[in-house]
Amino acid sequence: MLLRRYLLREIAITFIAVIAIILLIAISNKFVRLIAQAAAGNIAPSVLFQVILFQIPDLLAFLLPVGLFLAILLCYSRFFADNEIPVMLACGIGWQRLLTVSLLLGVIVMLLSGTLTCYFGPKIAFQREQLLHEEGPLLLMQTVTPGRFHAFQKDKLVFYVTDINSDRSQMKQVFIAEQPKGDLSAHETWSLLTADVGKVVVNENNGRTYFKLQNGRRYHGTPGETDYSVLAFDEYERLLEGSTLTPGLFFHRTMPTTMLWENPSPSNMAELQWRLAVPLSAPLLALLAVPLSRVRPRQGRFGQLFTAVIFCIIYYNLLTISKRWIAGGKLAPEIGLWWVHGILFLLALFLLGKASGRMNQWYQWIIKR
Repeated sequence: MLLRRYLLREIAITFIAVIAIILLIAISNKFVRLIAQAAAGNIAPSVLFQVILFQIPDLLAFLLPVGLFLAILLCYSRFFADNEIPVMLACGIGWQRLLTVSLLLGVIVMLLSGTLTCYFGPKIAFQREQLLHEEGPLLLMQTVTPGRFHAFQKDKLVFYVTDINSDRSQMKQVFIAEQPKGDLSAHETWSLLTADVGKVVVNENNGRTYFKLQNGRRYHGTPGETDYSVLAFDEYERLLEGSTLTPGLFFHRTMPTTMLWENPSPSNMAELQWRLAVPLSAPLLALLAVPLSRVRPRQGRFGQLFTAVIFCIIYYNLLTISKRWIAGGKLAPEIGLWWVHGILFLLALFLLGKASGRMNQWYQWIIKR
């Protein structure tokens, strides 16, 4: 009992430290990408931190099994290097004790990761999509730079403003080129708007977002032709598309797990198996970490770390490739991602038998037979 508590405590402390480090690295990487998207005008700067918070559960669900794998590997490697595990084995404490502790933690992490991927993950992903859809039209005021042309809504709208006030609530000397198809090279009808003042407003009745222009003109016609109309206006409002997320509209990552199960299309099955595969990797990686943590004398506690990381990278790459094959119809859902788990399980058993000496015993038994 004391030995189990000791192993659990050491692995848990290392696990928390590893998760904190790799989560910080992952969040930093995501943050850099979001800043680049905000600079390109795809995400409003005001919602960057909210988007990051919404992505933490997805990151945790994926990083928890990896963090446990590294924690077990680092702890047991240190125990081998300090001759603690060799003394345990010499005193009659077998590899089963190490496996029991590792698999216990693997099951706990599997339940935590499964809760995130199957329950909380889809809900948070839906809220993230809803936030981005609601903030989408407001990008116009937050990302427009005076003196530059900006394209919005898939090149359907091209904006140019001469100046904008300090709180970015009002634009001055606005020019808007609007084409329904968004094909800048097509010979189609265009609408050109010029106004002294422009700002984004939200209609209180329907909740939609409009671009409101004041004191301007609207030119409508085909470029290169003289048949066009001119309309002077005091106020003009143009609807900005995509202000709300349509109720009931689900993407694969935002669909509830039960909905994926009830609609067994290839893409839905790929997403469902991925949600199950990430938690299932926790006990499998915990099992693999036990034999990989065994280091020879004078090899150092990090002797097997590079090999272990390579195995982990190959494992998750195979899962990702298999998921794409299922979604593309190249791999049957019955085979799915399970063959990758099977290979990892057999590899873990082989390495465990080799590290514990059971492989030689089985080999000698087969020869004698």
